[in-house]
Amino acid sequence: MKRLDIETARAVAFRYLGYSARTRAEIEQRLLRDEFPGDIVAKVVDELHASGYLDDTAYARQWVEDRADRKRYGRVRLAAELNRKGIGRETASEALSGIEEDDEFRRAFQAAASRWAAEDPLALDWQLLQKEKSRISGFLMRRGFTWQTIKKVLDSLTENTA
Repeated sequence: MKRLDIETARAVAFRYLGYSARTRAEIEQRLLRDEFPGDIVAKVVDELHASGYLDDTAYARQWVEDRADRKRYGRVRLAAELNRKGIGRETASEALSGIEEDDEFRRAFQAAASRWAAEDPLALDWQLLQKEKSRISGFLMRRGFTWQTIKKVLDSLTENTA
């Protein structure tokens, strides 16, 4: 290991971290992309972790809080995003455990209400209402909400129809 290579890799890693928080896997991928040897990558990543610059657990918690509220994403989508960022299943599960059912429902309802085309569900015939429900269901599924949450949202949106 050359000292210059380690210092260069460290500089690249710090520059990459300077843009935003990153996961351990993202830093590793970035350094490997620049063709640093594996032993140097491992040493730099371990140094960053030991000095507190890399903390996947804290990153996952912050990521979930931000994306859940700002983007109105559900647990399924958040878990998939964390997985893509190299966060382990256990760490992701721990971060997602902070999401309460009521908060999940509130986010799903807000997302669906902004897309709900029917001002008065009573004015729609059965076929149009089913089409609207199907459209909203697909939208919420792509946002990562479970079927149980989607059903509760649809029931709330159409509670006047019975």
